[in-house]
Amino acid sequence: MRLLHTTSLLFEEFFDSDTPPYAILSHRWEGKEVAFHEFEAAKERDGPEFSKIKNFCSFVSRQPGPYVHAKPEWVWVDTCCIDKKSSAELSEAINSMFQWYKRASVCYAYLSSVNARPGKVQEQQFRESPWFTRGWTLQELIAPREVYFLDRQWNILGERTELAAQISAITGVEEDYLRKQEPVGRRKSPAKASIATRMSWVSKRMTSRREDMAYCLLGIFDINMPLLYGEGEKAFMRLQLEIIRNSDDESVFAWTVPSDMRHYRIEGMLAPWPTWFASCGDIREDTSTRPPYSMTNKGLEFRIPAYSSPQESITVPLNCRKFDGVNLGVTIKLHNLYYNVGHRYSSTGAEFEKYTRSVKQDENTHVIYIPQGKWRFHTT
Repeated sequence: MRLLHTTSLLFEEFFDSDTPPYAILSHRWEGKEVAFHEFEAAKERDGPEFSKIKNFCSFVSRQPGPYVHAKPEWVWVDTCCIDKKSSAELSEAINSMFQWYKRASVCYAYLSSVNARPGKVQEQQFRESPWFTRGWTLQELIAPREVYFLDRQWNILGERTELAAQISAITGVEEDYLRKQEPVGRRKSPAKASIATRMSWVSKRMTSRREDMAYCLLGIFDINMPLLYGEGEKAFMRLQLEIIRNSDDESVFAWTVPSDMRHYRIEGMLAPWPTWFASCGDIREDTSTRPPYSMTNKGLEFRIPAYSSPQESITVPLNCRKFDGVNLGVTIKLHNLYYNVGHRYSSTGAEFEKYTRSVKQDENTHVIYIPQGKWRFHTT
């Protein structure tokens, strides 16, 4: 991990337990941002492109106050602390970034669009800050022990805990996941949220590159995988496959089709994009144990309640629940169940109904294979 000293403005690399306390910056990239080699090679760092980094270092060095118990001498900023010319270093950084934010002594979120005096105007600017729309800033919001929000002039607007209700209304992340970790038990770990719920948090966010919509979620799902820029939407497919390998949470299949795409027939068990989880913020994982499932060369190997003969379609319960005022079961519909192969295609996706039955480990089940296909959309 490469850190920048707040006063000397020199870089130094640290590893594991040798890493000193550091402050970390969360921000939105705007205009010209200084890269590692540019910052290191510059003799004079007086240009406007250097101002954000220098101002952050200056802010941290003079900010012992009530916000930081032990003033860090080091900072980490993604623009200049990663050598992006090295694909190996970039891959390591992206796979480690969630943990780097989690282990930071303090995280500051710089909202450059908020510059008004305290009051209603500032509250509106806070709600409308583009910082809340970026894919990468989701992990920067939930990973740290605490986040302090700064306006354009580097004034502290407040901390995540005291702003939890407002941030929850903006982002859809429940307040319990936004409060301080201490005292122990006060804050729920984001890892306790179902897969569908975590996907819903990013469903309205965006990234500059399509692959990054998957890569920005690696830490949130505790997944490591190589970066393959150029694969486009396939990155999100790979992410879901890794999630399936590491979790038995069936809410990964509980996506619904966006309303503006309901005139298509969608095929496959995996969602094409996070937007398909937009309505899944209140889905909870069921604790019931279900027979294991996995992806094979024939498709997803899945166990469903046993049936006596081939059928045109069958409704299959998932082991998860939707809490929308009442406890609703989550089901999907499989079609053409012949020769141990079933197809999931729908114009709506998962369905929610007063259905409370779960599939048990020791239940009489039938093994089928569900092909994923190529996410082709067929008009109905």
